[in-house]
Amino acid sequence: MYYNQYPYNIFNPALLQQIEQQNYHQEQQQQILKMRKAIKDYIEAARQVAPEYQQAAINQCLEEILLQAVNNSNQL
Repeated sequence: MYYNQYPYNIFNPALLQQIEQQNYHQEQQQQILKMRKAIKDYIEAARQVAPEYQQAAINQCLEEILLQAVNNSNQL
């Protein structure tokens, strides 16, 4: 950074684009971590389901996946 150009280089489009890309990357990394935690939580919960309820649990999870898939296809 050239300090004698300081007031002008803060409006540099390339610099703004780089900052936006960094922010986007950070947001995506946060979403990935949320997904990972959700899977961990799912597995921990699944371990606590009694064997006689496992089929019902799987059915309900599959139902939710289907509902989300339908909602996603309706948004396209």
